[in-house]
Amino acid sequence: MPEIPRSHDIKLEMEKDLYTAPVSRLPSVRIEPSSVPAANQDHEAPRFVLRPAGRWEVVDVRELLGSWHVFWAFLWRNIFRRNRQTLLGPLWFVITPLAKMLLFTFALGKIARLPSEGIPYPLFTFAALLPWELFSTGVTRSSESLVTYEHIITKVYFPRVIIPASEVFGGLVDFGVSFVLLLGMALAYGFPLTIRLLAVPGFVALALLLSLAMGLLFSGLHARYRDTSRFLQYLIQFMLYATPVAYSQTVVAKRLPGWLLTLYQLNPMYQVVEGVRWSVLSTAHTPDLRMLSIVTVLVLVFLGIGAAVFANTEHSIVDMI
Repeated sequence: MPEIPRSHDIKLEMEKDLYTAPVSRLPSVRIEPSSVPAANQDHEAPRFVLRPAGRWEVVDVRELLGSWHVFWAFLWRNIFRRNRQTLLGPLWFVITPLAKMLLFTFALGKIARLPSEGIPYPLFTFAALLPWELFSTGVTRSSESLVTYEHIITKVYFPRVIIPASEVFGGLVDFGVSFVLLLGMALAYGFPLTIRLLAVPGFVALALLLSLAMGLLFSGLHARYRDTSRFLQYLIQFMLYATPVAYSQTVVAKRLPGWLLTLYQLNPMYQVVEGVRWSVLSTAHTPDLRMLSIVTVLVLVFLGIGAAVFANTEHSIVDMI
């Protein structure tokens, strides 16, 4: 009498078949581990339930947690890929914000003479450029990530959301290196480091969530319509002008009516930039907790929308790219 395989062995074989099946069919199937009973004493073959994934099902949390090693693999791959065969290597982490700081300092600080709230203009601008670069580069890289890794997506199955997420969180390395330089500049200019620095991770997290929300939304759209990258470039440029990176928010506050100023402050990157300045440089503009709470809720809602759009696109992503 042939040996009846154990339920654990059957489950492993089913998962192996699932992960090696044609990729175009993968997103439409989910294995329910809770429905895998142990074989009873009579060696009865176990039963399995395969359910279709909902078209707007955002993410399978168990599947995502089980793929954490894939996330780390993509994260480190992205970091090393950006520095491979480069002349200056990791120095590019700080060269980009430093170059923009010098440009803004010359054009807006020296020529236009924009006010900087009593803070040296280079330091004033550099403190805002760091969270802005974290956000903008995360959005740009994550929005193109599915097309970048199409050679992997079309061959191996894993939760697709890992790809744009790894691009967004990979920017933390660049930010961390540049932030150490910012702290050194603050000390050199005579600004003491205070307990307000503990608030920096919260503002950074808000920037990452916004970057991830936009990355999920536009990565799915970019896989279907390649010219959406041009629209995204214009949108990021508009957001740069609508965020007090190279100028003080006091300039805007004096010129906008109350309702328009409130709308201006609902820009999440406004809260992030002003929050980082307040934390590092101890500026006089204390974050408005009520407005910050509203912005956080809006970002979370936007993240849900982006994840839903991405999940809807994921079902046919292999055929589109």
